[in-house]
Amino acid sequence: MILRKVGFLFFVMLAASTARGSSETVFEAFKGFEGKWAIRSGQKTLPIEMTYESASKGSIVTEQFGKELSVFYRDGQSLLMTHFCNAGNQPRLRLKENTRPGVFEFQMFDITNLQSPDADHVERVIYRIIDRRTIDLEIVWKNGKSEESEKYTLTRLDPEKRVGN
Repeated sequence: MILRKVGFLFFVMLAASTARGSSETVFEAFKGFEGKWAIRSGQKTLPIEMTYESASKGSIVTEQFGKELSVFYRDGQSLLMTHFCNAGNQPRLRLKENTRPGVFEFQMFDITNLQSPDADHVERVIYRIIDRRTIDLEIVWKNGKSEESEKYTLTRLDPEKRVGN
C-alpha cells in the first residue's frame, strides 16, 4: 500500500513536469485506482459502479464496468489493455505517448471476434485525471466509417481512498 502511494505521488510529480510518462509509471497510477467508483454520464449517475483491482501478484489491473471487463498489463516497455466487450469482441489497445500531463490514451492495435470490419467496436479509451478523487473517461467507438464517443465521470466512492491511496 505504501509503495502504491509513493508510486502515485511520483507519477503526479512526473506528470506535472513532463507530458510523457513511462508505461511503468502509468501502470502504477492504474494500481492506485483500486476500489469502487461512481459513474456519471452527463447529469445522471448510473446504477452500476466501476471497480478497479490489482491481481496476479500485481501484474495486472482489472477494470469492471458493469458486466464488461478490461485488463491492463505491461508487455515489455508497453502498457496494454484488453477490453472484453458486451458486443462479444475483444479489442487490444496500447498506451499512446501522452501529449498532455495526466491524460492516458489507449489506441486499438488489433481485435479478436470482430463479426465484420464495419461492426461496432472500441477504437480508443482516454482517461483524464482531474484530481485525486475524479477521473474523466472517454470511450470512442468505431461503427463502420464513423465514430461515436461516450463520456463518463468517475468519482471515488470511498472518501478515505484517493487515486494513489
